[in-house]
Formats: sequence, C-alpha cells, structure tokens
Amino acid sequence: MKSFKEYLMESKKIYEFKVKIIGECPKDCASQIKAALAQFHVGSVSEGKRTPVQIRHSEFPEHKNLSMSVYDVTVDYPATNHQIRDLIASALGKSLSEVKAMNMAEVAEHDLNHENDERTGESFLNKHELEYAPGGQELTSESHKMSFLADLAKDPRTTGTQYKGVNDEILAPSVPKHSKETPGKQVKVETKKFSNIFTKQVKITDPMKGAK
Repeated sequence: MKSFKEYLMESKKIYEFKVKIIGECPKDCASQIKAALAQFHVGSVSEGKRTPVQIRHSEFPEHKNLSMSVYDVTVDYPATNHQIRDLIASALGKSLSEVKAMNMAEVAEHDLNHENDERTGESFLNKHELEYAPGGQELTSESHKMSFLADLAKDPRTTGTQYKGVNDEILAPSVPKHSKETPGKQVKVETKKFSNIFTKQVKITDPMKGAK
C-alpha cells in the first residue's frame, strides 16, 4: 500500500515553461534562473540550448543578427508567464523585450503558427499537383447553360401559377412558356381580342352654347 507521501508526490502538479533569451547569456545562466524563481520552488532548469545567429527570430522580431538561448524550466507553484519573464530579466540585467516565457500550450501554438516560416525555395505548385475536376469545362459551356434554362422553365416554382380574379378579362389566359426547340425563347400566346373598353368617348356640352 502506498504511503501518503507517495500519493502526494503522484498528485503533485508541475508547471512547465520554456524560457527564451535573445543575445548573450552568462555561463551560470541556469543557476541564476533557478535563484530568480526560488519563490515558486523550482523543480528543474535545463542546460541552455544555444541557436545559431539568425537574421530574425520569430519570438524576437525586433532583434536582428543574434543568437538565442532556450531553457526548460519547471516550478511547483503556479506562476504566470509575465512573472517568470520579469524575474529572469531582472536577475540577468536584461530588458523585458529580450526574455520570453511560454507555457507548453503556448509553445505548441507558436510552433504551429510558425512551422512554415523557413523558406525552402521550392515552388508550391511543383510540389503539389493541382486537383482536376473532370467535366468542369462542360459546366460553363453554352449548351449546358441553355439546357439549364430549359429545365428551369419546366419547374413549377419558376413558371408561376394562374389565379382567377376580377381582372381575368384583361389578362393573358395562360403563362408564357419556353420553346422546347430553342430554350429561353418565349412562345407567343394567343390572347383574346377585347373591345375598346377604355376608348369610349364622352361628349362634353359646350358651356357657351346658347349664351347671348
């Protein structure tokens, strides 16, 4: 059976950070980091990994032509990125813009956002073949357009519905339909000939007639 201490050690939560420092670092930089974060009970500080000099680092875009040192830090007590950064920068005598501290979730997000930063000089079009959709050209041809219009004319939702009302006598007896031979061309529909409903003239009596 496990002792209480063993259960306590297994349930103990560790807070991991990746600390990045631009420019020169002292030889005992790891020891200084551990001392600076003593209030959070430092679990471990790795030996710094130094990168080659680069024109620009994604973490420090404002600093150019410098190398960068990376440290893995674990603490037992919860701490924020700003607390870790501020304490380390103060201990090393660096400005806040020269030190970055990220938890592991932020590290994963950063790596994902910058995984394609390195330029290979290889063309994307040559590396990935473009997908070809068979029949794509046919979908834009004139014959397809006319066929589409013919099918659209047969749809009852687009031809409309004739309703009876008070104006039936002056309206066309049916809805114009499209010709099957030439889609899109309207067929003349015979309409009833109506008498001149609105042509009846009304004679107005001359008001001056009979006046003396």
